[in-house]
Amino acid sequence: MTVLFVGVSHATAPVATIERLGFSGDDAAASLACITPGDRAETLPVRELAILSTCHRVELYAVPEGEVRPSVALEAMSRLLMDRAGSDDPIDAQLRRLVGTEATRHLFRVASGLESIVLGEPEVLSQVQAALALSQRFGAAGPVLTALFESAVRVGRRARGETAIASAPASVSSIAAELAEELADDLRGRRALFVGTAKVGRLAAKALRARGFWEMSLVADATDCAELAVELGASPVALEAMPHAIAESDLVVTCASSPMIDAATVRQAMRGRMARPIAFIDLAAGSGLDPAVADLSGVRVVGPTELRERIDLAIAGRRREAPLVETIVEEELRALQARADGTSLSGVVAALRARAEEIRQRELSRALAAMPDADTRVRGQLEWLSVSLVNKLLDEPTRRLRAEATSGQANPYADVTRELFGLTAERADRPTA
Repeated sequence: MTVLFVGVSHATAPVATIERLGFSGDDAAASLACITPGDRAETLPVRELAILSTCHRVELYAVPEGEVRPSVALEAMSRLLMDRAGSDDPIDAQLRRLVGTEATRHLFRVASGLESIVLGEPEVLSQVQAALALSQRFGAAGPVLTALFESAVRVGRRARGETAIASAPASVSSIAAELAEELADDLRGRRALFVGTAKVGRLAAKALRARGFWEMSLVADATDCAELAVELGASPVALEAMPHAIAESDLVVTCASSPMIDAATVRQAMRGRMARPIAFIDLAAGSGLDPAVADLSGVRVVGPTELRERIDLAIAGRRREAPLVETIVEEELRALQARADGTSLSGVVAALRARAEEIRQRELSRALAAMPDADTRVRGQLEWLSVSLVNKLLDEPTRRLRAEATSGQANPYADVTRELFGLTAERADRPTA
């Protein structure tokens, strides 16, 4: 069965378009539920469907229904995304459409992190797993997509376990957490203050929390602060109390949407610190921290330039690992194809033997009907003879078909066998024990 892919990603569409196309949990559930039996004709002409929707990509994976041509199913899948975009955002040129092996290879590359903005990012693997789980929950993932996504998860795990593509932090938030751990040796405590509610700051706080014990506080707008502080395991700090919170902290992390911290505020905070050093990590590209802060005694500032240099070094290291990951992708692609070929030929072999058994029993019944006086011994000998003839006739074709499961020629052999022996697709494709 052919796997189809239609989608957009950061490589083909702007963030605003991806956000507009993105599926919430309810949206995805509704689309997956639409392909249940009875509704398929009115929606997508596919028998299996999975939706991978993240901040950086919206992708549909499907198996076409019955005799539906792949091009027809691809058009319907494309129309689903274009309708979500609306007439004001023509996205047809931004959609990627892939069929068969190329669709499979793309998902393997996504799961391994080769298609991520940050090469080797770990989050995408759990997102692939979640997409499969959701599809299975609504009965939209059948044997083909289940095997495909399980193989993709295996690719992702091998990529991260057998190569160093994800070993070095390579995102702003992870670099910030790594820096905080390094700076802790030069500081006298592990008290971190996060200023602002931007996503990169939240991710940095979570990454720092995962690295060990830090006492964390959060300064933000009153409407966001309390709820976000609970999510991060931090103590909320009122905006007007920020100068005092800086004086009590060893590390201050600023991010976009944070109020500006000026040099005067930091100078005042340093007076009560008894010469204890303080470090600032500026994730806001200069908009959250007065540049003059870096000139103050006892203050260490890590700004966007140093962060970018560290990220570039990490990405360069990951790029060196990319060829190894590409090898894993191709290995798993061949393995999945071999399993699919083996399953296909096993179905053909089972169908061939079933057809032969059907003929044997029919002809044996005719022969015995013409011999009403035959005793039990004669009937048993005829039964044995018919079974023996069928087995000997099918033994060599069966062995040759099974040998072709790993030769790369499984599908042509399967097609020829179905044609020669008049095996229906349903009979040949049925599962075997």
